[in-house]
Amino acid sequence: MSALDTRRQWLVQRHAELLAALRVRRDAPTEIPVAASVGAPGIAPMGGSGAAAGGSGREFSAPSARTALLIVGGVLVVVAALVFTVVSWGRLGIGGRAAVLLAVTACALALPRPLRRRQLTATAEASAAVGLALVLLDGYAARQAGLGGLDRVGTAGYWAVLTALTAVGAAAYGWWQRLRLPLPVGFLMARLPGLLGTAALGGTTADYATAVIVTAAVDFAVLYALTARDATGQAGFRERVGGERAAIALVTVARAVGGGWALLGGVLAVGYAVVAPSSGEVLRAWVPLGLLMLLGTALCRGFRTLPFALRAGSEGVAVVALIVGVGAGLRYVLPAGWAVVGYAAPAALLAAWAAVSCTRSGRWAKAATGGPAGGPAGGPAGGPAGAATDRPTGGLTGEATGGPTAEAADGPFTPPSRAAAALGELAAASTSLLLTGVVVLPELAHALLRPVVHGVVLWGGGHPPQWSWQLATAPLVVLWLSAAVLAVMAGLRARAVNDADRHTDRLAHALRNARALAAVPAVLLLPVALGLPYGWVLAAAVVAAIAVAVDVVRRPEAALLPRLLVLVATGALALLWSSADRAAVLVVWGTFAVSAAVLAHVLSATAAPPAVRATARVAGVFAVLALGVEAVASGATAGLPRHVTAFAVLAVAVAAAGAAAVWHRIPGRGQVSTAVEGTGYALAAIALALTALHPDALSLALAVTGVAGLAVALRPGRRRAALVGTGLLIASSWVRLALAGVSDPEAYTLPITAAALLIGHRRRTSTPGTGSWAAYGAGMGATMLPSLAAMWSDENWVRPLLLGVAALLATVVGVRTRLQAPLVVGGGVLVLVGLHELAPTVVQVFGLLPRWVPVAAAGLLLLLLGATYEKRIDEARRLRDTVRSMT
Repeated sequence: MSALDTRRQWLVQRHAELLAALRVRRDAPTEIPVAASVGAPGIAPMGGSGAAAGGSGREFSAPSARTALLIVGGVLVVVAALVFTVVSWGRLGIGGRAAVLLAVTACALALPRPLRRRQLTATAEASAAVGLALVLLDGYAARQAGLGGLDRVGTAGYWAVLTALTAVGAAAYGWWQRLRLPLPVGFLMARLPGLLGTAALGGTTADYATAVIVTAAVDFAVLYALTARDATGQAGFRERVGGERAAIALVTVARAVGGGWALLGGVLAVGYAVVAPSSGEVLRAWVPLGLLMLLGTALCRGFRTLPFALRAGSEGVAVVALIVGVGAGLRYVLPAGWAVVGYAAPAALLAAWAAVSCTRSGRWAKAATGGPAGGPAGGPAGGPAGAATDRPTGGLTGEATGGPTAEAADGPFTPPSRAAAALGELAAASTSLLLTGVVVLPELAHALLRPVVHGVVLWGGGHPPQWSWQLATAPLVVLWLSAAVLAVMAGLRARAVNDADRHTDRLAHALRNARALAAVPAVLLLPVALGLPYGWVLAAAVVAAIAVAVDVVRRPEAALLPRLLVLVATGALALLWSSADRAAVLVVWGTFAVSAAVLAHVLSATAAPPAVRATARVAGVFAVLALGVEAVASGATAGLPRHVTAFAVLAVAVAAAGAAAVWHRIPGRGQVSTAVEGTGYALAAIALALTALHPDALSLALAVTGVAGLAVALRPGRRRAALVGTGLLIASSWVRLALAGVSDPEAYTLPITAAALLIGHRRRTSTPGTGSWAAYGAGMGATMLPSLAAMWSDENWVRPLLLGVAALLATVVGVRTRLQAPLVVGGGVLVLVGLHELAPTVVQVFGLLPRWVPVAAAGLLLLLLGATYEKRIDEARRLRDTVRSMT
């Protein structure tokens, strides 16, 4: 009570301050001096704005002050009534109590009419709000005092009746008095009677859902009745609520609240139906679901003041309610584990029916072009769109308001209700079917990946236990239903558009691709569900992939993308499933490698479209990779170590280079040849990596790869491969020298360097245009790089001295002759030799200096680099240009 009294005193004081400020503003002159404005902050004249007064210090306008006064005054009255009811109620007798409450309430509710006559609309609204609040206080006080035995009535039931009466009375009062506030107050208060009444009766979740949905239905019925006259052009509702803007705002809020309330009831009903423990509870859940279905259908087909999107959404809610109701009932009829099919089957049927309805209503023909509006092409295209947007609209309808004939027109326009219903049914049924697919997705994924799990253990070197491959029938039925619905939708969409747009229609392509992707696991998992052995299932997948590849070869001009998706999906599943058995891996990967090679050869014709030629390149790459996997699998199956298996992979790489050379000679196969050659290089790199931990095998692999590189250099346009081949051969010799324990590699490398430099010089003089790298790069690297590597482990001073002199001579020769290779190789080796000789001194110096000196030096160096950044960049660019200008 002390807190209430303190709050009341503060509100009284604030009320007095606001009244004083308002009086000052009323009595103030039109223009207030700056000094006055400074001395009385927040006080402004009645006319004009703060900006116009030249910084007079006003902080709120006159309407804002009025609103604040009304709010504070209303709250004061309500607080006073509450204090009187709670604290002072017992000081009066029964007659005095009734007289005081009724008198105050009656005065508050009677004041708005005379206030409106005097143009005090805001004050009238505030008085009405106070009166409505006092009505609830009257009800509370009457029950607390036990008037008429009201204290013996249940709390929930009493307040359910009181809120219902108050809600109806508030709406009627606002309509009668032409006030804005009582109508939304009554509308919002109408949320409570249903919930309170259900609580009084001890209802279940289904009963609460029923109450909420019934409330939403009453909301839309009342809204329809109020706006019916405005939809036909007659005045009424707009005048009662205070104009067009107020009416639109009230209708929007009512739609949002009513729709949200209906969705809340739908969620409660759907959740209760899905988890209902018995058939009796399912029957009980059918009541709110049936009401929701009727409400959604009525809103879509009869409530003409709703926009097209909301009408479609209402029909979608009705369809979801129907699917859940039927699925919940079938759950107790179908065998165990088939409950999800009870939801998927009606969803699939309704989705197919909705697709047919969309086609008939012309909703899917919107992409068609050609023909005038209303003609053969423009008619279907303009069906729902024209009906919803091309006619006169009213302020509150948001839709066609052309009278009763607008919904039943027999012209080229499709009635909006029919088009909206078709679209809503399609969206809701498709979403429901998708959700059932999400439910069965874990089981489908487990069946798809079960052989892969076994294969990981098998190829990882372990001993996998016995495994079984099983799949329940119900998830597969759901997948088949999804694939069937996608097939129906794709066919109908293809028929809905004309021939000119059929090849560019994105929705048709998306549906066809989705149908293809859904059909692959649906078909390939059927043998698993039937309990066939692993070999039969794998064979079916391989045969399906080869059959699709043959179809692509026979009909390359037909729709390529759906068939490629099917080919990729079936092939990927066959390859993954083959991992469960070593022999299966060898057979399947080898079969697919041959098939991909044939596919690449056939599809790489010169006259083929770009998409077909791209497919040929991908097939060629896959053929090489598949042979590489075949080589690795063969070695692992034979029990060979990895560095030995690497030579099988290297053999595939060399064969790919040879096949690329052969393909390159065939007209039109150049792109496939390049793709195959590049994949071979990748396999060669993998083979070298597999031998990295075994120097003997690494040396041999480098030598084989180097010889292959020299062989590739014999092809026209592949001369640079000679550099790579020579480098690989040199690296092979280095590895061999390291294995032999040679500490002075110069004895072996200098003869090679002399011969290489001599051959390079003769080539450069006899063949104009030969670069310095091709002529001298390999020869100089054959000695300098091994000597550089040996220098870091040699504590003697002779090798660094001789290597530095050789590098210096090479650098000078490169500068004098303006050749790139001697300059870059000699300069780089000379820098590394200098760092090698300087390293001990640097270490000693850093050991003598304090630890902060290197840090400071680094910081100063960074500052210096930052200060001269642009100059250094310019010098670096000039140096780069100079080096590039060399031969």
